[in-house]
Amino acid sequence: MTVTAIAVTLLALSPRIRVAYLTALVLAESATPLVDGPIARLSPDPTIEPVSYECEGSRIIADLYLPAGDGRHPGIVLNHGVADRGKDDPRLTNFADALARAGYAALVPEFANLKGLRVRPSDVDEVIASYEFLEGDPRVLPDRVGLFGFSYAGGLAVLAASDPRISDRVRFCFLLGSHYDLENAITYMTTGMYRFEGDWVHLEPRNSGRWAFLMNSADLIESEADRDLLIEIAERRWHDPNADVAALVGLLEEEGARVYSLMVNDDPERTGEIIGGLSERVQRYFRELSLGGKTDRFSWRGTSLPGRPCTSRS
Repeated sequence: MTVTAIAVTLLALSPRIRVAYLTALVLAESATPLVDGPIARLSPDPTIEPVSYECEGSRIIADLYLPAGDGRHPGIVLNHGVADRGKDDPRLTNFADALARAGYAALVPEFANLKGLRVRPSDVDEVIASYEFLEGDPRVLPDRVGLFGFSYAGGLAVLAASDPRISDRVRFCFLLGSHYDLENAITYMTTGMYRFEGDWVHLEPRNSGRWAFLMNSADLIESEADRDLLIEIAERRWHDPNADVAALVGLLEEEGARVYSLMVNDDPERTGEIIGGLSERVQRYFRELSLGGKTDRFSWRGTSLPGRPCTSRS
């Protein structure tokens, strides 16, 4: 008996076996994100439909991956993380393809800020608009729609799912590589330290992470001169971790100097103190993008590093 024939026989036996089988195929696909996995050989090609919709006066473009055949399907919004290829990142398109083959209507929006390597609290509105668009599609089961967020978009997905506009309707919310508390994320990004069962643990971070964050958050700084200097410093250190930026640092005003000190801080105990000395605008940014106190409606499942939880909603 061929592998395909065995698979068809198993699927006919039990809905639970079918779900377990499709889950295994999707997981296999995620293990090789740049190439098709076995699910591509065992299921018909999905339809990919370009769509667009409004959000706060702007237009969001997206791709809707639909399973082959008629009927209504559960829906999932795939929120790409900070990625310059946006919705067209091949890892994301391959995953959306696998989900559609498994029976989901998968909406893949393109978020301008995230594609531009920025994260802003206003991005939550775009996630909500995407959810509402998918929920309203006549080919989708409106009571079986949820969110999937990668990297920083995982935090945005939870914030969207907690928003009163849709919180009573979101069926699930999955995260992959997300942050929980932005201060903790910055602590790890700059010092390589994170808390595990109350103790500090070190895991070497990528040097580029802190400078990418600085380049794409510099607009939060009130002084235009400081913004320009910080961006130049970040660009130099991005390309060369040992670049001499002392002359530029010496030109920074008070807030710019404090932001720079946060980026080069190597003491995890000082992160909160440094952030506490920044402007209210910057502190509000940290508060608005952190998940603490905003997830009471969720049950947390899965495994993660501290500050990087996986979540689903019961």
